[in-house]
Amino acid sequence: DMEKIEVKEAKGKLGILVVGVGGAVSTTMITGTLAARKGVAKPIGSIAQMATMRLESGEEKAIKDIVPLADLNDIVFGGWDIFPDNAYEAAMYAEVLKEKDLNNVKEELQAIKPMPAAFDHNWAKRLNGTHIKQAATRDFKAANNCERIAVLWAASTEIYIPLSDEHMSLAALEKAMKENNTEAVSPSMCYAYAAIAEGAPFIMGAPNLCVDTPAMWEFSKKMNV
Repeated sequence: DMEKIEVKEAKGKLGILVVGVGGAVSTTMITGTLAARKGVAKPIGSIAQMATMRLESGEEKAIKDIVPLADLNDIVFGGWDIFPDNAYEAAMYAEVLKEKDLNNVKEELQAIKPMPAAFDHNWAKRLNGTHIKQAATRDFKAANNCERIAVLWAASTEIYIPLSDEHMSLAALEKAMKENNTEAVSPSMCYAYAAIAEGAPFIMGAPNLCVDTPAMWEFSKKMNV
């Protein structure tokens, strides 16, 4: 007996906040999205933009014409990084895309300036960040007039840790966070917890332990995220 899921209409602006917004992966993804939106590139590889599905009648239709997905024009990018470079400077430094491709959306990329990141050197030993968060900031949604927010982890993969008692329930995780137990609670877990607490979906783009714990499942169920 399947529950009927009400999918809300995707109205208003959608803020996509990327952890590691100045990384090679993030800046390439953002540049591609902005270029497709501007009509200077095709969104090749995007299921949301290019893929089709067959209806019961046998007719093929674009997924975006059937499923209530955000329009590319409604997307606003932001995020956090341990380096202060804007997305254009970071993409130039990454050298994944050619300068001429970046220049198509240069002004849009320059406008994406990272917020200081929560960072712990012990979890990513090869990185030495300078743009580090000292206190909570929660003004992106209001400042950018966004109806909805999704948070995406595209930062470096953190060190391996096994599943431990601290991860087995929400109460145990919250206790570990309050005690500042940095052996069991990683920066990515802090971002995931903060996103879920705000009612924002969190997408984990690295294979380290983070959302795949009973504590996070319990929290996401509680917050209906």
